[in-house]
Amino acid sequence: MPSGTTAQDPTWRSREQGEEAKYIREKERAQLAALHEEQEKRSTKNSTKDAASSTKDYDFEGGFGGQEDLEDRYATTSGEH
Repeated sequence: MPSGTTAQDPTWRSREQGEEAKYIREKERAQLAALHEEQEKRSTKNSTKDAASSTKDYDFEGGFGGQEDLEDRYATTSGEH
């Protein structure tokens, strides 16, 4: 086979494309595994934070989160809103 015709050989081309696709899939799997591992670490950190914050004593007065001074926009309507 003369030089340059190898790339046009359908058997060689399909084998090369298959190898490239395999390499890409392996890279994607490695990236996904790293993301899953990072997410697991974050979720375990958050669950320990939540457990610690739920046992904390709250020293605040009640109320509605600072919204006590807001006016009711529909206070003068007939209730059909």
